[in-house]
Amino acid sequence: MADPSRLPIVDECRLGGSLAFSVDNALTLATIQRHGHEPAEEIQFRVLRSHQEHFFLQGLKKLGLDREESDAVRCAKFHVLSNHLGGLRVRYARESADKAWVVYDTPYWIDSPWTPSVAVAAIRPNMLIRTMQAWHANNGVLLGNPGLAYVQTTLVPRGDACDAGYFLDTHGTLKPEERMQLRFEEGIPKGLKLEAPALDEKVWPLDRQAKAWRNFSVAYVGGRLYWLIRELGEAEAVSLFEHALKLSLLQFRENLAAKLGLAKEPGPARAAALWAGWHHAWGDEVRVTPLEGGRVLGEVVRSRIHEVGEFAPPEAPFPRALEDAAARAWATLIAYDDPGVTVEPGEGAPRLPWRFVFRRR
Repeated sequence: MADPSRLPIVDECRLGGSLAFSVDNALTLATIQRHGHEPAEEIQFRVLRSHQEHFFLQGLKKLGLDREESDAVRCAKFHVLSNHLGGLRVRYARESADKAWVVYDTPYWIDSPWTPSVAVAAIRPNMLIRTMQAWHANNGVLLGNPGLAYVQTTLVPRGDACDAGYFLDTHGTLKPEERMQLRFEEGIPKGLKLEAPALDEKVWPLDRQAKAWRNFSVAYVGGRLYWLIRELGEAEAVSLFEHALKLSLLQFRENLAAKLGLAKEPGPARAAALWAGWHHAWGDEVRVTPLEGGRVLGEVVRSRIHEVGEFAPPEAPFPRALEDAAARAWATLIAYDDPGVTVEPGEGAPRLPWRFVFRRR
């Protein structure tokens, strides 16, 4: 049986990041399809604001930016470095102590930085505006700087070549609606010297960066599910998750099997390896055990999506209904990808997120 742990860590984490980005963006697009743009944009705002509350201030310290004297430069460097660690293509420019740029380059982050698609055609500019309002424009509030604004000057959904904007310290007191400003007439200044992010390799070796790519994208899936439940109700969130995961599984099945070096001949061992490879790429702790009669037991002992901040105490845990939705999505994939193989819930074990037996009909 192919062992997904044999993938080099960088390849494994890049795969996991792509898989999670795919599910996250499928959730967004499915929400637009069923409910329209405004609910999807509101959920995007909630996810980003929640992540800011969980990660921004501690992230400044982890990246060594808490000692930066300028809030504008501090924030620009934070978004460049943190998004670089999330796998996105970003660049930075410092015009002055009070003005610093962030550029999110194309290819775009839908479906992922490593497997880009044209799904960006389905979102409105307001999706990105709400994204920046949620986080970038709120940095000054968390830093205690009432004069810090974020100014957006280009957006890909508008037809621009990249998403670009800058942090501006006005040294005044801005009204809440002034913290986010749209100045599309400015574009990007000619001759602006943009720099790629640079991390200290002693502090951030490539293996650690790779794990950050994966964790970044899985955290977005968990955060979006949490806010889908809050905004649309658990039943609808479950339905959207099953649909989004199923689509991602079907779209990635050949790519995943090829990366794991799986045989083309269908069977329980191949089905279990495909399932384990997906979870392992997400950073889950997985156990696969051959059983009598050619059956295979697959167990997720520890699940990363269950541990995202939005589902941590005192919040309610990751709902069992979402676990069941994932099981149904996998059953659909296995029936299609490995004809003659079924996946059934395992029995007789302590409570685990997922425990399945793969067997022939």
